[in-house]
Amino acid sequence: MKQIIYQGEPGCNSDVASNKFFPKNVKRTGVRTFKDIFEMVKTKKDAHGVVPVENSLTGSIHQNYDLLLEYDVWVIGAVNLRIEHNLLAPAATSLKSIKEVWSHPEALAQCRDFLSAHPEYKVVSVYDTAGAAKLVKEQKIKNVAIIAGPQVAKLYGFKKLKENIESHPDNFTRFLIISKDRKVYTGENARTMFVFGVKNEPGILFRCLSIFALRNIDLTKLESRAVVGRPYEYLFYIDFKGSMEDENCNHAVKTLKEVVTYFKLLGSYIIKDKK
Repeated sequence: MKQIIYQGEPGCNSDVASNKFFPKNVKRTGVRTFKDIFEMVKTKKDAHGVVPVENSLTGSIHQNYDLLLEYDVWVIGAVNLRIEHNLLAPAATSLKSIKEVWSHPEALAQCRDFLSAHPEYKVVSVYDTAGAAKLVKEQKIKNVAIIAGPQVAKLYGFKKLKENIESHPDNFTRFLIISKDRKVYTGENARTMFVFGVKNEPGILFRCLSIFALRNIDLTKLESRAVVGRPYEYLFYIDFKGSMEDENCNHAVKTLKEVVTYFKLLGSYIIKDKK
């Protein structure tokens, strides 16, 4: 049986994303940190990880891009999940009694406008949205509300004080599914992800990107990350539509390798939710 590893407690958004990609016949395990996910995928048999890499309101989650580079794992899938944030509290807690609001830093950032409109709330970062509910419930903490999705309210018996408090309704998070299994996916919903480095010389990034433009390959993501210990040098992460099994895409990557100083293929994966 596959073991699905995600960061957080049952009911968190990563748990929901895992259920979209692996709806049944799996064992789900929540861990404390993103690095823990990569460690378990690396060491445990049949382990798959679910890691968020990008939110439509707050941008990329850089730590997970760095971990993709650090660990020898393979991207086999992606899920785009609509994120809904509610202000939740135990049944006996009233809106007027709230003094603190707890949640994961990403959730807090996605609700920035709501929190700015309520300066009377002390904002507290915790390790997870569902984890915030777990802490408040188990420790019977009073005068505290949490920010989390509606599934957390159902799971932990909380009530909704405010609904849809995210700063914009088009709030989506992209999750990657990682594994040691180096399966290469093909077909209409296939995407390929890799990272490369270049010499710092005029026009080099244009030369790299034009390799794909000339072959009419659609680049869907370009992310730069600074190289630690080498100021003002960068690695570039790219996603494109297509698979390494596609002849056109394969030739493009082979051509790219001739002009770059570093290259790591991260996977040709499948998107199960195209929203």
